[in-house]
Amino acid sequence: MYRPPSCCKRLFCVGLAKLTKPEPLNRIERVFRPRCSLCNIQAVHLGASNGAKYIHRTQSGTDAASLAACFAQDAVGGARRVLQQVIVAYAPDDGRRALEELLPHKDLLWHEQQGDDLGARLADAVRDASARGFSPIIIIGADSPTLPRSFIERAIKSLAANNSDIALAPTDDGGYCLVGLRRLTDGLFQNVRWSTPLAYQQTADNAASSHLRLLRLPRWYDVDTFSDLLRLRDELLTDEAARESAPHTHKWLLAHDPLFSKTI
Repeated sequence: MYRPPSCCKRLFCVGLAKLTKPEPLNRIERVFRPRCSLCNIQAVHLGASNGAKYIHRTQSGTDAASLAACFAQDAVGGARRVLQQVIVAYAPDDGRRALEELLPHKDLLWHEQQGDDLGARLADAVRDASARGFSPIIIIGADSPTLPRSFIERAIKSLAANNSDIALAPTDDGGYCLVGLRRLTDGLFQNVRWSTPLAYQQTADNAASSHLRLLRLPRWYDVDTFSDLLRLRDELLTDEAARESAPHTHKWLLAHDPLFSKTI
């Protein structure tokens, strides 16, 4: 099975929207009419390696790496089902060739990530998308492979209609798995304690300080721990919509089911 390189640990799949006429347009949304005159792009931060490392301490790294690859494939595949165009923002700089093998879609756009922390990389991805003429912009986390499509659609509709300036989908651990923007505001991702229960609230506070109108989407979850991975497994085993959203991850879990029977 394909083993992705370390670049998979820092991957954004950037989703944008681009209008040929002067209509409100946002990163991955608009008055929602998918696959029309709008070129959509979505940004996905691939954190699959976080959940994957909790599979089992006695297993080789190949299992975790292959799960990370499935997360990436499902994140990009989900973005492409909603959007007409996807930007993959990657790091390190030599990771593109391996990622192109993993994600062989000819219509993907690519951007080498810059920044020392998650906030800087988020801002960099938004700037790159904006420089390409896209707006609005949606960024989702690849460690939420079953994120409902309705979250993206609702964010797009609100941002495109100028009913909000930022959309956030909080996660159970205090972070967030989706951010949508009409444009980047300076300081939005600064002074945020990433990977802590404060990340969502601090970003929301930054938005309020900049007088941005926030659309708070329903709460979801991401995969950071083994218990999160069990939750994902249960969802994929019982929910057909989830299986349609994450077919590669579902297939991986079925193939590796003995790992779970040993640990549950």
